[in-house]
Amino acid sequence: MKILEAGIEPFHEIRFKSSGPRGEARNCSLPFYKATFDRLPDGVSSIVVTSDLQGREISVDNRLVGEAVAEELHLLQELDEIPKVSVVILAGDLYDYPDCRKLGGTGDVTSVWNTFAKLFEVVVGVHGNHDIVRNEELRENVSILDCTSGSYMNLNVGGISGIIGRLDRNQRKDEARFRSALVKLISKKNDITVLHQGPDDPENGQLGEPMIRACLEKNGSGLVVFGHKHWDRPLINIGNHQVLNVDKRLYLLEERGAI
Repeated sequence: MKILEAGIEPFHEIRFKSSGPRGEARNCSLPFYKATFDRLPDGVSSIVVTSDLQGREISVDNRLVGEAVAEELHLLQELDEIPKVSVVILAGDLYDYPDCRKLGGTGDVTSVWNTFAKLFEVVVGVHGNHDIVRNEELRENVSILDCTSGSYMNLNVGGISGIIGRLDRNQRKDEARFRSALVKLISKKNDITVLHQGPDDPENGQLGEPMIRACLEKNGSGLVVFGHKHWDRPLINIGNHQVLNVDKRLYLLEERGAI
């Protein structure tokens, strides 16, 4: 599976509110883009990938914006404006405070996973460093990966939750464990590897983790999707990998020639 083309103009967007500097809420937009694969597994019509949906919908319900994104995608599907979404991949950081009072809030995102799972057949992904879930309440078609892999509608997906950092903080791993898990995952030849924390891109001045880039340069091949740090140039090649930054953006991945 290889991305042949990634759109640079969004075909849709959702407005929402998010925590901003100095405790002030700010108005934001989540752009929806399309990208084209050379092929998809049999039975997979399209794949949706997104991350860092840190905000609240602009409504009296004030739900986490990820819930509104799931419903908007389903509506677009029902209107035949997009193909059937077979697999949803979430790359973490789905929380914001109800009053949008502070950047980087950590909290319960079970409702986001479950809203996607209610509307789409397969929902898989990883936790960000600000995510908490009630595992016992997750729907059966949710799979949260952490140094693990699985097959979903003939799509092989591996993932690592969290970021590198102090182990006494939420969703952190030490560097050695993260490196070991990453090398094992990309050596399994998964179709897609999902991370929250991604590589850096010094050539284009894009922030990330140098160790992750070094692992990708030396090991494996495939598509790596991630968030955590926003890139202005979201799709690049590292070694034999394509890497796609989905921080605060959504991609609908279709097969070439799909209608």
